[in-house]
Amino acid sequence: MTKVINLPENFIGKEDAVKLESFGGHTLSLGRATRWHWHKGDEGGDVFEIYLGGENEALAAQISRDRDRHAFCARDGDGNRIAEGRLEHVLAELEAYFARLHGEVPNPPA
Repeated sequence: MTKVINLPENFIGKEDAVKLESFGGHTLSLGRATRWHWHKGDEGGDVFEIYLGGENEALAAQISRDRDRHAFCARDGDGNRIAEGRLEHVLAELEAYFARLHGEVPNPPA
């Protein structure tokens, strides 16, 4: 007998979750954020969040997956889209976003 498993519509798989957590740790290690957190979105899908600040903590970015569009989407704390597409593309755009947010020059010349 086959067991049927109903996954949430915007489920993020283990391999991608590890990549997101690794990116979160990298962002924290550079001092660009203070913590990351997983939660369930309004429709039950996984959402990865990255926060800034201490006492007045603020959401800096959230990453979710749209299964129908086969794409990840990153939004800032106000809900504005930062990037959409393959996870690697979204993480690269987030890297530049956090660098700009903190006044760093992304990819300085060698």
